[in-house]
Amino acid sequence: MTAVPDEPVAKVPSPSPSGRAGRGALYLAGGNVLFIFAGLIIQFGLPAILPTATFGSYSLISNIASWVNNVTVAGTINTVSKFTAAEPGKARDVQSAALRMQLVLGLGIALVFMAAAPLLAWLLHDSSLTAPLALAGLIVAGYSFYAVFVGTANGLHDFHKQAGLSVLFAFVRAALLLGMAIAGTGVIGVIGGWVAAVVFILLLAVVWVGMPARDGKLGPKLSVAPLVRFFSGVAVYLVLFNLLMFVDAFLLKRLMAEHYAAHAPDLQAALTHVLPWAGPASGYHAEVSKLADVQVAYYAAVQNLARLSYQIVSAATFVVFPLVARSTFDGDPEVTRKYIRITLRYTLVAAAAIAVVMAANPADVLGLVYAPDFVEHGRLALPFLALGNVAFALIAVTGSILNGAGRARVAILVAGATLVVAIIGNYIALSLAAGGDNVLAIAAGVTGGSMLVGALVCGAVLVRQFGAFLPVVSVVRVAVATVVAMAVGHFLPLHGKLMTLVEAAVVVGVFVVVLVATRELGARDLDAIKAVRRKRAPQGETA
Repeated sequence: MTAVPDEPVAKVPSPSPSGRAGRGALYLAGGNVLFIFAGLIIQFGLPAILPTATFGSYSLISNIASWVNNVTVAGTINTVSKFTAAEPGKARDVQSAALRMQLVLGLGIALVFMAAAPLLAWLLHDSSLTAPLALAGLIVAGYSFYAVFVGTANGLHDFHKQAGLSVLFAFVRAALLLGMAIAGTGVIGVIGGWVAAVVFILLLAVVWVGMPARDGKLGPKLSVAPLVRFFSGVAVYLVLFNLLMFVDAFLLKRLMAEHYAAHAPDLQAALTHVLPWAGPASGYHAEVSKLADVQVAYYAAVQNLARLSYQIVSAATFVVFPLVARSTFDGDPEVTRKYIRITLRYTLVAAAAIAVVMAANPADVLGLVYAPDFVEHGRLALPFLALGNVAFALIAVTGSILNGAGRARVAILVAGATLVVAIIGNYIALSLAAGGDNVLAIAAGVTGGSMLVGALVCGAVLVRQFGAFLPVVSVVRVAVATVVAMAVGHFLPLHGKLMTLVEAAVVVGVFVVVLVATRELGARDLDAIKAVRRKRAPQGETA
């Protein structure tokens, strides 16, 4: 849905699909790399500073807060970007309407989140989560306003501003979170550092992107209603989509806590190891959920690495959204099909190139940054979740395409169907496997399988809606390259941190060589990259 113009607006010729998508992807992908690097500093640093159970608690709170944050941030960015991209001349008017929307919607979501903290803690069988969850509500509030400024930059194709804000925020957050952890402030202090980082980046966004009246070109007030309606449709999709990322950890915490509670009398030794003060007379039954936090911590390590393939290519979702919004607004289905094919193809190649490294030698990759106990518990789970996130990256791009084209209802159905598979599968599997040695691998396998199902559904939907998806030959070639590269990595006799990095380079090299040999990658792709660097479109579309 787009804002109704006050007068007819001349159509602007659509930008070259490869050129605009490529330049935007370079800005945001570069920013994403730095953002992810800063995130990894947090995820690798906190386990070395915090006790394992405390890191598990933080990871759980972070997942819950991120679930809501991702909805408000991505939903707001998509909303502001769509209305801005459709009518760039009204960018400041859209921004003003969006800020007014967040005074009610954004703050309302934050207040509900804070009020729900005791309920969430109860559902997870851990009352100690209540206070830090309530504090995390301030993060939700700050993000909701920050996203308005990012959405304005995105809709105007000022991708350098969007990337710059993302990078600055990432490193400030890393410094504050690790600093609070080192100071010994516990989970509540670490979350407080996150709040401070959000305040900082919000103020910076106000200065860099600017407030609505900065250029003095505000027109009549736009109605907030169209933005709210579009946000609501996107938000429903994002709630389902983001829950797919976190539902396995939520169920792992709850079901493992129930398992440990049922076997508490037999777990005295384990409780004493995790909670040295625990004993029969100290009420350790009330603290048994901390054992579940240890499992969550191990699984969080796997998730942090496995999501790299999705995180690296997630820039594509922010690039393709305004471009599809514009091409559908202009009524140009062929350009839309080109955006779909180009974005999905490069998403698949890039995501698989990252995932294959972790799937080929999971123990050594985990050992690069985590302690031996994390490696022992997570090595079997990493391949399943790493490869599953390749499919998840395709789901993410598909959702952005559907929402950008104004087909939020279809996006909701796709995300909902995938989530149902993940919830039912994880609940049954984890209930049966709780207490077993392979519980984390089972959770990863079920989640990865559900993501694959979702990607297949996405393909069918895109073909039906737009007549375009990944060429079958590209999928086959990438699959062959993945299998060959994994086999090479598996049998290479390289161990140790330095040799693991060498092996990773070899695995990626083999992956690329196979793609070149099968003609999946070639001269036309190099031409596309060169054209992006020259800021012009390549001749022809890549295969």
